[in-house]
Amino acid sequence: MNVETIKTGKCPVCGSLEVYDNRDSNQSGDRKYISVSAMYSFGVEAYVCLSCGYFKEFIRDSDISNEKLKEKVKEKWNRTSGGKIE
Repeated sequence: MNVETIKTGKCPVCGSLEVYDNRDSNQSGDRKYISVSAMYSFGVEAYVCLSCGYFKEFIRDSDISNEKLKEKVKEKWNRTSGGKIE
């Protein structure tokens, strides 16, 4: 599957190269984690296009390949059923 993504540095909405991320940022207030349980969390990377305002967050690649974290999500979260988007 070839999915165009803002992670490449090009905005998939407007095509701009004015894309910035917080991967190496230590700014206070940045959402760096999503809690999965009391002891487990995913690291978060955020991307924004300064031309059109498109914003997207991703789980860090190292965390999405962590089987323990994935099992905790399956245990604690609901699987999305594909509800209607309005």
